Amino acid sequence: MSYLVATVVLVVALGALFRAWRMNQASIERDGLSRFRDSFRGRYPELLLSQTYGYFAERHGMSEPHYLVLPNDNLEGVYQLAGLDLEDAVLVIADRAGARLPRANELDELKARVQSVDDLLRFLEPFFRPEVVKG
Repeated sequence: MSYLVATVVLVVALGALFRAWRMNQASIERDGLSRFRDSFRGRYPELLLSQTYGYFAERHGMSEPHYLVLPNDNLEGVYQLAGLDLEDAVLVIADRAGARLPRANELDELKARVQSVDDLLRFLEPFFRPEVVKG
């Protein structure tokens, strides 16, 4: 009988531990996003920041605790984003946010202008502005 009670207590404790771990993981993601937003202090639209952070967190699988994306992170060195992979990242981030997608000639500028996370945000920011239709 005592083995049954011990087993039940162990199962309940493991369940509580697993729930606490999942809550901690969610907190880590929010903390990482908060730190990412704070790094840019209102320089970029909120939607651009959250989609960019989400892309990097998803790409890395959030495998590290307190997943940080820093403004000066080198895209090629840290995230293995160069060439067509960088173009794909730009298109995915803009598309998920509902922003205007860059045209082919605009994507050609990526290699020369974008090396860091801050460069990427600076490149993407104009696509998050409403487009003016000239009549």
